[in-house]
Amino acid sequence: MSVDRLKDLKKGQDYEERYELHSTPTTMDGFLNTITQLQDQVRSIHTHVDQIQTIQAAMLQVTDTESLILHRTELDTLTQATQTLMNHTKQQLKAIEPAMGQSDLTVRKNQFAALTRQFLASIERHRTTAVDFQRDEAKQLERQIKIANPDATADDIASAIARAEQGGSAVFSQQLLRHQTAQSTLTAVQERHDDIRRLAQSVHELSDLFQEMQSLLDHQAKVLGEIETTSYDVVDQIEQGEKHVATAILSAKATRRKKWICFGIFVIILIILAIVLAVKFAPSK
Repeated sequence: MSVDRLKDLKKGQDYEERYELHSTPTTMDGFLNTITQLQDQVRSIHTHVDQIQTIQAAMLQVTDTESLILHRTELDTLTQATQTLMNHTKQQLKAIEPAMGQSDLTVRKNQFAALTRQFLASIERHRTTAVDFQRDEAKQLERQIKIANPDATADDIASAIARAEQGGSAVFSQQLLRHQTAQSTLTAVQERHDDIRRLAQSVHELSDLFQEMQSLLDHQAKVLGEIETTSYDVVDQIEQGEKHVATAILSAKATRRKKWICFGIFVIILIILAIVLAVKFAPSK
């Protein structure tokens, strides 16, 4: 990583403002613009992971303390920047989560789901990178402990690595100090111990972030599934209503027809009655 790039990453406030979502988009154009911005951020995360892998590989190869310190500083700064970017992306995704009543809901849910899956892939890649480097660092720590303390057993070394992963303190400090030539190695062991501790914390945070985003995606799928079910129910109810209306129309037509028939019969009866009365009361010639 270049010195200029390292300086850029140290500008934390400017970096955060670059990816700040100033307001939640309400229109479809605003939503799609935010999707595009977040896609760029996910690509930036992958770029960061590539750079992290390069620095990690260099750390495993260098032997001089000055170079190792420089690489470690670069790695810590870039890891922090990546974590900041991931947190911003998470918050922005939550801000544009589709909800019932929004226009173009199908488009929103498809775009949101695709972007969330891309973000999950970047989180998992970052986490896997950290796990792999943690394993390599553990091997380095094992070699350094054996150099500084040849009497250390396999169980002792495994315990030291486990304590580092759990955030505990280095347990070989006092033993290493007994060796007059072990001071430089002791420093290296302690630094490697701190590396593993930070990696373990990073892996834990990334695992939590992955689970949180996976839950968000699952919840979104559940909510949208309920919306689709409700939509199907509404369609069924409309179809049933249309059938009832059609039946009512036919019934009304039949009723009107019967009324006209009854009226016709009534008129015929009146005519017949009028004829009978006319014949009965007509004067005789």
